[in-house]
Formats: sequence, structure tokens, C-alpha cells
Amino acid sequence: MRRRLALIAVLLVASCSSKKSGFENESDAGVTLGSICGKDDCDSDGYKPPLDCNDDDKLVNPEAFDFPGDGIDNDCDGKHDNPVETCETIPAQAPGSPLDFARAADLCPQRAKTNNGSAFDPLVNAQWGLVKGYGPGQRLWTSETKAQQLNIVSSFGQNGPRRGRTMFGLSTGPWDAPNPRASAALDDPAFKLNDACAAIPLTGTDCASLSNGASAGGLSVQDWAELTLTVKVPINAGTLAFDFAFFSTEFNQFWDAALNDALFVLVTSSKFAGQNVAKDANGMAVTVNSGFFQLCPRAPGPQGLSSDKSAALAHCVGVDGDPAQSVFGTLKGTYFDGAGSNPSNGTAFSTDGTKMYVYGGGTGWLTSKMPVVGGETLTMRIIVHDTFDGLKDSAINFDAIRWEPGQSSTGVDRPIR
Repeated sequence: MRRRLALIAVLLVASCSSKKSGFENESDAGVTLGSICGKDDCDSDGYKPPLDCNDDDKLVNPEAFDFPGDGIDNDCDGKHDNPVETCETIPAQAPGSPLDFARAADLCPQRAKTNNGSAFDPLVNAQWGLVKGYGPGQRLWTSETKAQQLNIVSSFGQNGPRRGRTMFGLSTGPWDAPNPRASAALDDPAFKLNDACAAIPLTGTDCASLSNGASAGGLSVQDWAELTLTVKVPINAGTLAFDFAFFSTEFNQFWDAALNDALFVLVTSSKFAGQNVAKDANGMAVTVNSGFFQLCPRAPGPQGLSSDKSAALAHCVGVDGDPAQSVFGTLKGTYFDGAGSNPSNGTAFSTDGTKMYVYGGGTGWLTSKMPVVGGETLTMRIIVHDTFDGLKDSAINFDAIRWEPGQSSTGVDRPIR
């Protein structure tokens, strides 16, 4: 009889707690009764009921991501499968703050309230980045991200966002310049770093990417554009993914050359020590030499190309891409197709007018995935820069930062749509 009365008392207390939280019953709140463990926080995840709706599972609390499709109220907001996946803002002043850019790429605060009464926000901090180092004569040079290199956009030419209504763009020259191949350098023309790999910093294959695998001594970078994000990983996430596309007017004049503009996403976390997670199958950063650089005119290309420049088009699938080869996107309307420059046929001439090149190209949309540890705080440095000089610009689109429950390997692939 005594045991029966004790059980009734426990059930009455649980019922009162559920009603005090604003829900009529346990199923409405998404609440699962915690175990009778003799302490306030049974799963030791830092949350007590009623904020913790399952005190037996440390992967269920307000700092979890509510993954759609699993039928679980992961974040304890009272409903299951209802994550916040897009959160575009209208900048108070163009081009917008670093926070606006993070939101444009879908790094969003969630619904459930944490212990301090605010919604869980994986974005800890966002700021513009820079590169700084010594040049000849021990002169200290700094290339800072400039407002004219940035934009939050709903389209780039005919390319739309991967998720939601916006994405962000970074460029090594003025954003949306009608002739990016002809834009003047944004930094001092005398800008010179003695060792870009040390200044960024880059090591191993990441450093070799700046020189296409050749000796990297004496390399310089400038016209730097960087968004640095500090991110707290949801407690139940195993993978961080994002989509990006790279465009460059250095194609195909400098295809297979030793100095090229590059895209890096350098991550520092429990699994990465400042390493690039946006790279091709050979571990090289995305440049005009990347295996993913395929959004360009099909071979043999426009008349007048030299044999070596025509050969550079062998891997291209066309300026509109080719869904049969999983290349999505188009050069049309991006100005990386040469439409804004004479002779407006997708070609460009050398300074002396004696050689003809394809004006530019791109990768199309790509998806990068990397493993993360739930609850950790990591940094992502999203970078595009000019190499050697500030001429012949490149740009990136970036969007759809998102979480997945299982842990993936690090890699870049074509998106499935």
C-alpha cells in the first residue's frame, strides 16, 4: 500500500509540472518524464525539467537542433520537426553587418529558450577578416575586407539561393562589376607579402594550392575578402554543411598556371586546426585549376583561341551547365561570361592584343560537409582573394549553412539538385 501511494504522488507531481509549463498534457508539450534519479538534472546536460523535456537523453534539450523527419521534439519547444532553417534580414545599411551576412546564409537562432531565457543561437560571433604580413623592406601590409567587395543578394545572374530568399557574395574586386577582369586593384598597387602561407596561415596542401603545387616561396595575396564566423554546434549535430560557388576571370588565361585566386573555408575545431574544408578530390583549394571548375564554354570554344587555351576547355560543360553531369548554375548575367566587355562573345584579349582567351568561368554550386562534435565552438574563415596582384577578379556565392545528425567525412560534392 505504501509503495502504491508513493507512485501516485510521483505521477501527481509530474502532472502538475506539465500543466505549469503551459501544456495540458505530456504529448502536447513533447515531454517525456525523466527518470527518478535523485537529482534535478538526470542526464547532466545542464538543463532541468521543464526546459529539458527528456531528462534521460542529453541530446534532447534547448541547445539541440530539431531535425525534421525524426518525430522527436529535439529542442523541447513543444513541437517536433519544426527547426528554423532560414532567417534573412534586411540590412539597416548596405551592404549589411557580418551578422546580416551569416543570417543571409541561414545560420539561424532557434525557437527553444535556454537557461538565460533567450533562444539558442549557434552564431556566437561574426566579423570581417583581414590578412596581414611583412613585405620587402620589412614593411607591414594589411588587406582588410572592404564594403565594395560584399553583398547580400537574392540572385547572382540567373543563379538563385540554395535555401531561403538570400545568399551572400564576396569578391576580390567591386561586387557586381560589369567587367571584373578589368577592375583595378583595391589595395595599394605596391602591396606585397613576403610569405602569404605564413600570413594567412596555410600549411601543407592548403599552402600548395596557392601555387598549384609548385614551390610556394615568395607568394603574395591581396584584395582580401573574409567573413569569420564563430559557431556553437547544436548538441545533437554530427555534420556541418554549406553550399558555395566560385567564379573567376582568370580562366582560362592562367589555367594550369602557378598563381591563381582561391577560395578557402578554414576551420578551427576539435577536428581541424585551421584547415580548408572547401577543396577538390586532390585536397587542393578551389581555383581555376580545381577539378570542380567546369562551368565554362565547351571545347573547342570560340574561334581564335590558341591550341593550349582550347585544350583547357576539355573539362567544361558549357556556360549553362549540364544537369547530366551534375553541374548546376550558369555564367549568364554574372559578368564572368565576358558580356560586359568587348568583344562581348565570351573572350578577352591579352594586354598587347595578340592572344585571345576565354573570359572566365566557374564551378557551379558545390556542397561541402565536415564532421563536428555536438556542443563544441568552432570558427569558419570564409575567404576569397587575389593572388600575386589585385587584377582579374574572382567571386564566390555562399549559402545554406545547415546541420545533419550523423557524422560525415570531410568532402565536397555536387549537390543533388
